[in-house]
Amino acid sequence: MRKTLPVISTGPTAGSGSCSTAATAPAARPGLPRWRRRGLRIALVRHHDLCLNTRQITQIQKRAGVLPHLGLGYIHTALKTAGFHNVIQVDTPALGLDAEGLRRLLADFAPDLVGVSTTTPGLPGAVEACQVAKSTGAKVILGGPHTEVYARENLHHDCIDYVGVGEGITIMPELAEALEQGDRPDGIRGLVSRESDGGAAPMVNLEEVGWPERGGLPMDRYYSIMAPRPFATMISSRGCPFKCSFCFKQAVDKKSMYRSPEDVVGEMTELKKRWGVKEIMFYDDVFTLHRGRVREICALIGEQGLKVRWEAPTRVDLVPEPLLKAMAGAGCVRLRFGIEHGDPEILRRMRKESDIAKIEKAVTSAHEAGIKGFGYFIVGWLDESREQFRRTIDLACRIPLDYASFYTATPLPGTPLHTESVAAGRIPKDYWDRFVQGEFDSRIGYLVPDAQHRAQAAYRAFFLRRTMVKPLLGHMAATGQWRNTLDGLRSLARSTSNTDRDF
Repeated sequence: MRKTLPVISTGPTAGSGSCSTAATAPAARPGLPRWRRRGLRIALVRHHDLCLNTRQITQIQKRAGVLPHLGLGYIHTALKTAGFHNVIQVDTPALGLDAEGLRRLLADFAPDLVGVSTTTPGLPGAVEACQVAKSTGAKVILGGPHTEVYARENLHHDCIDYVGVGEGITIMPELAEALEQGDRPDGIRGLVSRESDGGAAPMVNLEEVGWPERGGLPMDRYYSIMAPRPFATMISSRGCPFKCSFCFKQAVDKKSMYRSPEDVVGEMTELKKRWGVKEIMFYDDVFTLHRGRVREICALIGEQGLKVRWEAPTRVDLVPEPLLKAMAGAGCVRLRFGIEHGDPEILRRMRKESDIAKIEKAVTSAHEAGIKGFGYFIVGWLDESREQFRRTIDLACRIPLDYASFYTATPLPGTPLHTESVAAGRIPKDYWDRFVQGEFDSRIGYLVPDAQHRAQAAYRAFFLRRTMVKPLLGHMAATGQWRNTLDGLRSLARSTSNTDRDF
């Protein structure tokens, strides 16, 4: 049964419960009558990222799909729980809206407060959305993973009034309450303004928030090249204790938090019944981190007779064979493995705590259990030689993977890779600082000169093999993603160049 409990105490309202968070919430402000609390109009926006610093090659990125933004869905639920019901989510990639389309939509809605989410590479698009929102007269808050590293720096942009650091689930209801009452939003944990700095917002147990709000979203517009439509995304746990050197972690990512099997399967059931979802993509950091809980989820799926496909991310050292069999029996059709590289030395430098033998065993065991393997790889690592790159292609083609994604190494701010790349003289120390200030005209440098060509060559080597014809036909038949898959393959084939012979 669905659980919906209050996120923070925002004053007495009809039917409100007591505060229940992972940390002590800020002191509650005096409540307002519910009819007034409903007055504030709030828009939550995800905009096109206009990304110069994508880690994915263009041919794949354009066809990969548009996935729902779970973070905004959770914030929407938290706002509703706090009594704010005039809330909309605006997902411009799903709606096909450009900046002018967003402006018209917001002008019609006339929001008092607009929240925009972003990552650091996607900041140019977020700033564009903030400028549009500000032109309608709304107060604007920027949030998302990006603000963990750059909080006050974002206020360089006049269109941004506030920056949220940490849990938007707690920040947004508190900010909305302050604006509703005409108060200065000082002292709100996680809220940064030109006048004050509230530090970081406390971590929240997602099970106490309630499921992300999906009503009003264009659910029929979301798609993934990997899944049949309609599909949906979920989070069953948060946090990752591992320390891969390329991965940016927010403060909340460093602690593990798990939803109960009953809550997870309850949301899966709602997605199946209400939205007709055929496949669910879990976006946990590491789905199998707590293996006992995963076994309970699988058992509950079986007990309830739930028939829905699902996939999840994991590590090669966290999938014992008995667990794989249980997951396959419960509808798991695909596991996404963070393999990253085929060279032992670069795996060590990535701090993956993995080795080639573990990779081969995990992918083979999943294959034998009837679960398709999706491997993530990073090419163009700092000082990666041609031979080390070839080992990555050889590994990807040797193990029984059904899918692979090849990203170019990008030193994100706050990561060990960034520190190492600066020390090696590959990138300017202040690149991301200038990027945040509005210098959006150039991509951060690749760590090897031909990194983009290496990624393209890796995709061609993996997907344009004769042995991939049957798996790809099976994938397209199962998912209905004929056009996107064929367009991507044709694009890869057309991009073949003489540089392939160098690899």
